[in-house]
Amino acid sequence: MTGADEAAPAPASAVPEVDVEAKVEFDDAVCRFLPLRHPITVDGERVSRIRMRPPLLEDVDDWSNAEISNRELMARLCERPSGVLKKLVWSDAEALMEIFHQMVPEFVLAAPKDDA
Repeated sequence: MTGADEAAPAPASAVPEVDVEAKVEFDDAVCRFLPLRHPITVDGERVSRIRMRPPLLEDVDDWSNAEISNRELMARLCERPSGVLKKLVWSDAEALMEIFHQMVPEFVLAAPKDDA
């Protein structure tokens, strides 16, 4: 069949943009965890490990539109304020950046940015 006998596809109607509340629940199996060699205390709570979730398209869009920096993207994936991550001892921060590099698309790392 050549497709010549087939009807032309109907024109796609524009789908109106609607604000929808949607949430993704990440299973721990798809997240990465970093046990901190040097735990930190945040608002009186001891933090001895940091969990990093996979990026959503929204996260990558915000980064590519320069709405957030690399550090803010990493903080968002860790679900922690970027100021908390800045308090990590360098060896823990470096290990966290390694996980970040494994989680985000390659083009995020290839693009010149001003941080992390």
